[in-house]
Amino acid sequence: MLNIVLFGPPGAGKGTQSEKLIAKYNLVHLSTGDIFRANIKGETALGTLAKSYMDQGQLVPDSVTISMLEAEVNKNPNAKGFIFDGFPRTKAQAQALDTLLSSKGTGITLMLALEVEEEELRKRLLLRGQNSGRPDDQNPEVIQKRIDVYNNETAPVKDFYTAQGKYKGVYGIGEIEQIFNALCAVIDSKIEKPAAVKTVKPARPADVKTTKKATKKAAAKTAIKKATKKVVAKKSAKKAAKKSTAKKLVKKVVAKKSAKKAAPKKAVKPARPKGGKLVKKKVTKKAAPKKAAKKVTKKVVKRAVKKQSKKVTAKVVRSSNKKVVKKSAKKPVKKQAKKVVSKKKVAKKKK
Repeated sequence: MLNIVLFGPPGAGKGTQSEKLIAKYNLVHLSTGDIFRANIKGETALGTLAKSYMDQGQLVPDSVTISMLEAEVNKNPNAKGFIFDGFPRTKAQAQALDTLLSSKGTGITLMLALEVEEEELRKRLLLRGQNSGRPDDQNPEVIQKRIDVYNNETAPVKDFYTAQGKYKGVYGIGEIEQIFNALCAVIDSKIEKPAAVKTVKPARPADVKTTKKATKKAAAKTAIKKATKKVVAKKSAKKAAKKSTAKKLVKKVVAKKSAKKAAPKKAVKPARPKGGKLVKKKVTKKAAPKKAAKKVTKKVVKRAVKKQSKKVTAKVVRSSNKKVVKKSAKKPVKKQAKKVVSKKKVAKKKK
């Protein structure tokens, strides 16, 4: 349903433009001014009450206006939409209109505001008072008061619909047809056009061979994916196990080192000397291997000395033996030489 609020100050041309919009969009025109005048002519209770306020240039109370408007809406249950002319003029009326339309399952679609300067408004109203005979359009003071009331009291309505994203101002000075086209452009842009339904062509039935191939390919892909997942899971598990074992080993080594550092040094019982008091000696683990090494070296030295002494004695014996042999060999030679010398001496004496 298309529900439009045609907004603007008195003399802006709302009545003229509403007639043209009604004809184009097949809307029901609800003008508070027309409704008030109809009730005034019929001399109804609401009409006489509304007349008293209108003659003074004041707004009719909301309760009176809403009750008359609701009666007109109920008269048109099959309407495609409504165009509200000159209503609402306050925020309270706008809220009351929203509740009224929501009870009917609809709401305001758009608020169109005709924007006209005050000088132009005064000229139009005075001219209209001369042609129509309306007393409220013939008094300049009443005209100015109506304009002031619109500016002061109806400005919050603009903010109300602006907050809802439904307000749109249209310049109201110019030719009637030009202003009408501008209003229609705004309405057409706001109306939601039904989206075109796309006709989907039926898919051709696939050949049995192609379907089999497709299923085989899909099965192969799924099998490959599963296998790769398993391999990746195994590799990650192995890596995690290696990391955990390495961490454990490192922890053990660190624990051993810390335990060794923290372990107290062993105290050795003091050795009792032969003829004296007890002497306390603390032997560390490092001192024990040193003592053992000294003992071993002493043994080795003794063995080496023995071997060396044996070798020296053997050399001495050998050399002495050689000297004896030489001496023994020289003795017979000397004896023979002496014998020869003595023989020669004897031979000389005989001569």
